[in-house]
Amino acid sequence: MNEKIIRNTGTNFYTQLYELLKAEIVAKKMKPDSKFYSVRQTVIKFDVNINTVLRVYRMLEENGYIYSIKGKGCFVKEHSDFTISDKVIPIMESFRYGQQNELPEINFSNGTPSKDFFPVEVYQKLSEKAIKDCGRELFGYQHVQGLTSLREVLADYLEKDDIFVEREDIIITSGTQQSLDIVVKAFGCHPVKTVVISNPTYPNAINLLGDICNVKTMDLENDGWDMEKFEEMIKKEKIHMVYVVSNFQNPTGIVWSDEKKKKLIQLAEEYDFYIIEDDCFSEFYYDENKVYSIKSMDKTGEERVIYIRTYSKMFMPGIALAFMIPPRKFMEKFVLIKYGLDPNTPGLNQKILEYFIAEGHLDRHLEESKKILAVKFQKMLSLLLKIPHIKIINVPRGGFFVWIELADYIDGEKFYYKCKLRGLSILPGSIFYYNKRNSCKIRISFLSTTMGEIETGMRIMENVLINCEGTKKIVKEKI
Repeated sequence: MNEKIIRNTGTNFYTQLYELLKAEIVAKKMKPDSKFYSVRQTVIKFDVNINTVLRVYRMLEENGYIYSIKGKGCFVKEHSDFTISDKVIPIMESFRYGQQNELPEINFSNGTPSKDFFPVEVYQKLSEKAIKDCGRELFGYQHVQGLTSLREVLADYLEKDDIFVEREDIIITSGTQQSLDIVVKAFGCHPVKTVVISNPTYPNAINLLGDICNVKTMDLENDGWDMEKFEEMIKKEKIHMVYVVSNFQNPTGIVWSDEKKKKLIQLAEEYDFYIIEDDCFSEFYYDENKVYSIKSMDKTGEERVIYIRTYSKMFMPGIALAFMIPPRKFMEKFVLIKYGLDPNTPGLNQKILEYFIAEGHLDRHLEESKKILAVKFQKMLSLLLKIPHIKIINVPRGGFFVWIELADYIDGEKFYYKCKLRGLSILPGSIFYYNKRNSCKIRISFLSTTMGEIETGMRIMENVLINCEGTKKIVKEKI
């Protein structure tokens, strides 16, 4: 233990101590089942309060780094040999700490709404109503395609988004990940299929598609892909699918233009490929200009869009429901694959979602959430514009994220870790790219923070930027 706790940095001692001790374990400086430092040793070594050490040890044990034996002390817990890429660790940590109060104190990395947004009281009332109305039937096996009554409600509700389908066109799933898994399995991997994705894009899509498909990438412009370059690509090589988030994309916040959305469908018809549209953010627009999906421009009977929408953002993650609308000719195969993955999506949550939509709770909840998020977004944007050494790449008008480019003399990875040590969680841009390291960009979110946390987080970012080695060098050269 050669590292020191740094005083007067604005970072809690327990945060620094946790990271230092965890780093030693992860670096395998200690063998599994070997005796870990005693509480007394750590107190003396780092000159910190015993309660701080006990808190850190509890966190290390909860997160699987050590285990304790009564009367004998703490020991290093064995880790499996499964390894992951360093660049995905930040996204995993954002989920690990996303809804906890331990670490980090300020979460600019989270893509999940705050617990304060969850309509728990409404959920409870609708749960009681569902059980009263349907009784034991909700707890048995359900139609693999989803409750008929829920699919009817969804078909009616989608008309406001210019999506006109029947209940038979909809499959209820347990989330976006399962929906993507169904698509990939339906297309098969022998021979390997080629998919085109945006650079940057949603990390979980990169991980899922990258493991199974031959991945090609297209850079994002402010209104979508360069369609001429895309057509040049598909003239040279057969592609089977594209994956896009066309509205308020994660991480950039970009909205594809209607012209490019229509062009993508046209090219899909001409070159015989399918469009996987992940439409999880389109309801979160903060001005009067509603955005529309690529699916709304699809041709009935000649469908090219595999449409996916989740309710983890619009309702709450615990509902664990999404739906997908594949082309009709794929329906039987998709349902069969869904049955193999998950033969019974829980009926109670399906019925609650049905009531939540049909009784107008969803629309009211969205309007209330958007008002709060719009204020947070404007607050974050106004403060970001005052911070030196960064550039807002795209000013979004909806969604949850702001995509930022750091000055080229600042190392993005170091910036990420310095913010983390100060108790601020952000996501480095590298995790959003496929086979391309880009450490000069970061994604920050205003979704699960308070106004006070936004102000504090911005001060931390500014302080870290001002004190970066590259910044100091530039300032010195100017002097």
